[in-house]
Amino acid sequence: MRVKTLDEAVIYEIGHAFGYYDYGEEKGMNVLFPGEEAVTTYICGYVRGMLAGGFLYATSEKGEGYIAYKLPGEKVGLKTGIPLLKGVFQVMNLKQIIRFVKILKSGGEGLHDRMDKEKKPHIFVGLVCVREQYQGQGYMRKIMDMAYAEGNRLQIPVVLETDAKTKCDKYMHLGMELAGVRDLGEYGKLYDMVRYPDPVSR
Repeated sequence: MRVKTLDEAVIYEIGHAFGYYDYGEEKGMNVLFPGEEAVTTYICGYVRGMLAGGFLYATSEKGEGYIAYKLPGEKVGLKTGIPLLKGVFQVMNLKQIIRFVKILKSGGEGLHDRMDKEKKPHIFVGLVCVREQYQGQGYMRKIMDMAYAEGNRLQIPVVLETDAKTKCDKYMHLGMELAGVRDLGEYGKLYDMVRYPDPVSR
């Protein structure tokens, strides 16, 4: 179901799940931010943007899990961009933002950007989160199945990127393939994931 309103406490809960994710020995995108709470604030801004733009979906009215994705032809306008930019500028100054972008670019072009450039239709998943009290109950699969169903309906691939091998492994377990790894040097790696649609039976 598409989410039209969301309590600020739930938005913070989603942000917190990303900000305080346990990377173990890995380096995730968190190292590019001033701290865990900064990541939380940034993700909260991202969630508000996705909500405002109509790109946020939930497993049910209970909100066990959330996913943000964009279908081909859907535009990311000011409604989406303003909350997102607010989140960025709350945690970084202009110099830090430029550094952030340069580090991301150092790993090369991601699958999503390449497909955009080549005008290949795809569904881009920007956020996946299962709330803490519902983790380990199969909701991650339910969330991903929502995007997969759209991919099958439109017969286009579902694409996402993630910042940890542990996350990459989870997505592979849920039916995605590893399409590429971008090395950010001391700042870790980005993993491009893809799930091609099931063939239509004739």
